[in-house]
Amino acid sequence: MSLSGQRGIVRGCCLGLLVVLIAVGGSVYLADRALAAPVLGAPPVGPSHGSTETAIAIALGSEMAAQLIQGSHGVVVMSEQDLTVLATTNNPHPNAFRDLQVRSRGGLVVVSANISAGPFTPVAVAHISLSLKAGTGGPVIAAQLPEVDIGMLGLPGFASTGLASQIDSALSLERVFAIDPRLRALRADIECVAVVPGGVAVGVHDPGIPPVASSCDA
Repeated sequence: MSLSGQRGIVRGCCLGLLVVLIAVGGSVYLADRALAAPVLGAPPVGPSHGSTETAIAIALGSEMAAQLIQGSHGVVVMSEQDLTVLATTNNPHPNAFRDLQVRSRGGLVVVSANISAGPFTPVAVAHISLSLKAGTGGPVIAAQLPEVDIGMLGLPGFASTGLASQIDSALSLERVFAIDPRLRALRADIECVAVVPGGVAVGVHDPGIPPVASSCDA
């Protein structure tokens, strides 16, 4: 075999080895990022309005009714502990998503859960934005999912397909308003929703009173 042919074989072997090393190194890096513990901060904070979905709805209904007696607008805040209770109660896949916790971070609702990946138990983290959208029965609280992480590894957008509706259902903000009669009567008069430090604020107004979208930010 000619010297040039030998050099070609050496270059081909080295190139193949380099590709393998890059692939292995990339896999190790991705695995390391996925198994790393995400920075979530302190555990979910209160105040707690109850240990069940019904108890939370009744407590918030009483709070809202008291505010509307005194004025035309009212705002209640579902704390991180409340949201964690709601998410756990309505978890669509309790065997897959375990130890659910909900936090408020940087204007987003951050939901974390332990999941299974072979012998490992990484933490899945969903970053959720909330907004009001027009619906047939009045404003609808809608969830959007700008980011999903496994550990410290961000997933591509297609990985969150269908997850937003599951999270929306699990947080059950709409269902809370359906449980208590006082909140149910105000369902069509929701004027704002905002992720605030410590939870999610939802504001309503008396019927016939113009809504104030900024009331949740007060």
